[in-house]
Amino acid sequence: MYEQALKLRKIMEQKKSSSKPNKNLWVYCVASGKGGVGKTNLSVNLGLALQNLGKKVLLIDADLGLANIDVVTGLYPKYNLSHVLSIGKSIQDIIVDGPKGISVLPGASGLYELANITNAQLEILIESFKSISGDFDIIIIDTSAGISKNVIGFIQSADEVIVVTTPEPSSVTDAYALIKVAHKHCDKINLIVNKTENYKEAQFTMEKLTKAAKKFLNIDINYLGFILEDKSIHKANMEQIPFFIKYPEGLASKCLINITSKLVYGQQSSIENRVTVDGWFKKLISFIKTNVGAM
Repeated sequence: MYEQALKLRKIMEQKKSSSKPNKNLWVYCVASGKGGVGKTNLSVNLGLALQNLGKKVLLIDADLGLANIDVVTGLYPKYNLSHVLSIGKSIQDIIVDGPKGISVLPGASGLYELANITNAQLEILIESFKSISGDFDIIIIDTSAGISKNVIGFIQSADEVIVVTTPEPSSVTDAYALIKVAHKHCDKINLIVNKTENYKEAQFTMEKLTKAAKKFLNIDINYLGFILEDKSIHKANMEQIPFFIKYPEGLASKCLINITSKLVYGQQSSIENRVTVDGWFKKLISFIKTNVGAM
């Protein structure tokens, strides 16, 4: 208990020294019904494109089974969220500076260890998140593929879900299964069709999903756009450099610019509904603690 008190005092001192005002932010959860659709690659490059529009972005690696944001970005984090409690690291120690100023929180291997934390430990983490409340405009959560309990937890903590699919039939089927679950926990669901050969193929995929969602779930899906199949993506991945940086004039990057513009400038949600970084974290931990043992 004494050790925890020292950690909390240290965090409070860091908070006072920074004295940054709380800032409202928007939280996007990027999810997919199945693996192999390019979800993580899209999450990273989406964050970079949003950063390019003047937004301060925090990318959270929340793929608990196969965390690979480090592979896409060429970053190799030493710490994760659990180290705030285990060895007294601050949240600033854990967050890694990525390309083009994007920030990455490698929480995957430590986040769901927090299901049984005490109130004192939770207070330490909340105060830690408060210390960065003025730093970001947007959080992007890159989740595991599928519809496990941990994915639902991240979806429930987000303002919006971005479902990623490819035109391949099994991917579309799994994307619908994800939408069917996600709409119960999040009011706004967006769709991106990735790895498509052309506009018509993307349009066909979008219409199949949006019509099914409207007919059987009575919900509207917000179509953000598509990413064309582009050889430059593979080349960038081989060099562990995000394609938005390596090939800014490539087809994929141009598609992503259209998507981010629609995401930012087409935003209709009320600012009053937005939360702070620590407010988002409280919401997520509440779900984790309620569902302990089900992860």
